[in-house]
Amino acid sequence: MEGIRVVEMGQLIAIPAATKLLADMGAQVIRIESCSRLELYRATSLYENSADGDYWNRAANFYEQNRNKLGLTLDLSRPRGVETLKELIAVSDVFAENFTPRVMRNFGLEYSNLRRLKPDLIMVSSTGYGHTGPWSEFGAIGYSTEAASGLTHITGYKDGPPALPEIPYADYTAAEHTAFAVTAALLYRARTGVGQFIDVSHSETLSSTVPEALMDYAVNGRTFERMGNRHPEMAPHGCYPCRGNDRWIVMAIATDAEWTSLCHTLDASDWLLDSRFADAPSRRTHHDELDRLISEVTHLWDHYELMHQLQAAGVACGAVLDGRELLFDPHLRARSFYRTQIHDASTGMPPLPYAGAPFKMLETTESSVCPAPLMGEHNRDMLSGLLGMPESTLQTLESDGIIGYGPVSHLEPTIVPLEDQKRQGGILDYDPDFKGTVRKEFYPT
Repeated sequence: MEGIRVVEMGQLIAIPAATKLLADMGAQVIRIESCSRLELYRATSLYENSADGDYWNRAANFYEQNRNKLGLTLDLSRPRGVETLKELIAVSDVFAENFTPRVMRNFGLEYSNLRRLKPDLIMVSSTGYGHTGPWSEFGAIGYSTEAASGLTHITGYKDGPPALPEIPYADYTAAEHTAFAVTAALLYRARTGVGQFIDVSHSETLSSTVPEALMDYAVNGRTFERMGNRHPEMAPHGCYPCRGNDRWIVMAIATDAEWTSLCHTLDASDWLLDSRFADAPSRRTHHDELDRLISEVTHLWDHYELMHQLQAAGVACGAVLDGRELLFDPHLRARSFYRTQIHDASTGMPPLPYAGAPFKMLETTESSVCPAPLMGEHNRDMLSGLLGMPESTLQTLESDGIIGYGPVSHLEPTIVPLEDQKRQGGILDYDPDFKGTVRKEFYPT
């Protein structure tokens, strides 16, 4: 995507994650921020759990979502800020935002306005419920769109309430669909010369991941019930405790041959003689008893060791990895999944590993990785270098507060000591020497 310029007016995940994928593929992505309204991700997951100094330039979540981008600050509450943004959009290929339609109308940044500036512009608007329909003006967060999509209703334990995932899952499905849609629109424009407006609904991107629940009602008139880790046909099928604190393994038994392999691996051949577990329907009927028996055995095993033993015996299973195990997983390391980013010296942050692209291309070399921008880092490059503004204009914009290099009014984030977080149940544990551990694994020299 080298040669494609994207202007991003995004927040949190849905649009930033989408444009990150485009930036990973070579697009020039210019991220717009405001000094008067600090991006939430610039004030969370701070390096060393510290709010000292310019903490907004040390936020891990922000770095995760905004690598390979350029940063420009603009105060869009002022007409000069909006006009500057329009000048930038006029020389770009894509404008991407994830605010409600009302916000974009108030700024005068609707597609009908912007296409007058650049007729072949591709604009993507990523919202909770889309630009049409009775919910189009609703504000949204990941959890609300997960609920509206139908995903939450079918997630949870049998006889229990609906459950939400730990992360805003809708933002990531929306991001992936957005990157695909932008790519398709660029291909369409290359063929026809015509721009495009892309209306992404977060709730619909999630509804498309649960088509079974939709079709089961449409075809059979049935409503899915929650089943936790169970499966309507496989048994056993679930998540089982292993040796250690919060260590688990998941497994799925689809055939009698796999059931036999499981029993032999767990040294529980007597289960094969139990009439309750004679076949798949019987095992499903007695799933509660089966889970109890399996858990009594698996808790004696290391989850990695048991995974390798069962996989060797032909049983589909996987160790449940926590954050530390995921970071140091040998399989992901062998695939070079993590990309080390070198941060600006002013942040005091060492090089750190971040999740990379989840695909490999045989004929395409991965581009180098640049960290997310400091606030206002590329103000001069964009305004002077790209838009040709003279120095006097830059000084006026800065003195008037249209551009800046840090938040002008903000509440410092509340820092909770790690021991308090552990005692309150916010975290399971923490590594007091995490810096040394990461350094040893990712940049020993």
